[in-house]
Amino acid sequence: MDEQKISEDSYMVQMNPEHCSCKTPLQVAFFILDNAKYWYLNFIYNFMYKCLDMNRIHFIEGDTDSAYWAISGNPNEDFTQQFNAVVKDRDFHNDNAKYFFRTIKGDVYDEKKILGLAIERQGTAMYALAPKNYMIETNYCANSKIKLKGVNQKTNKITKDQIVDCINEGKITKCTNNRLGQKNHQMSQLSIEKNGITGIHNNMVVLENQSCCPYMYGLTAKDYSYE
Repeated sequence: MDEQKISEDSYMVQMNPEHCSCKTPLQVAFFILDNAKYWYLNFIYNFMYKCLDMNRIHFIEGDTDSAYWAISGNPNEDFTQQFNAVVKDRDFHNDNAKYFFRTIKGDVYDEKKILGLAIERQGTAMYALAPKNYMIETNYCANSKIKLKGVNQKTNKITKDQIVDCINEGKITKCTNNRLGQKNHQMSQLSIEKNGITGIHNNMVVLENQSCCPYMYGLTAKDYSYE
């Protein structure tokens, strides 16, 4: 159900249809879940580690089929340079980049090719608390893209300072989501308060250096080591 406030006490409500059609084969969704992590690691170890200077690349955060990297590139070029300045084996890069990256400029079919990579977002700086919880400054005018899963940013003002304060001082920012709910044919407005920005991450094991590790049966944070 979706809603839009049109006056102080009136809402325009659109109910979800009882029936819907899906033209995307279920095999696509299952393929992503089954193979995304494998192809993810295949790209990192069989391409990045072989032809890129990994001392100039830092992994920030990732999700099922995405990864965000900080790159120490050419200071004389803008933030759209991607990996160009950190290639250490140009021959290997040129021979294999076509299997991952777009090779035909402006060709959406080439950009979206099976098992290929596409640029989701890029900018000058990124601050990440967890997967799907980050901010990217998108240009030199300090405009930013904030991703905060579970928080309605139309009704909650989220700023860079709040994210930085959470990282530096552990400060928690409360957020309130408003929505309409229906029970026994009675429509009501619900307000739900939650921790919008917090250093607590309960979906993974978080180490002292803020690295996130997967839950594994029988293991705790003390069982992981890092350098």
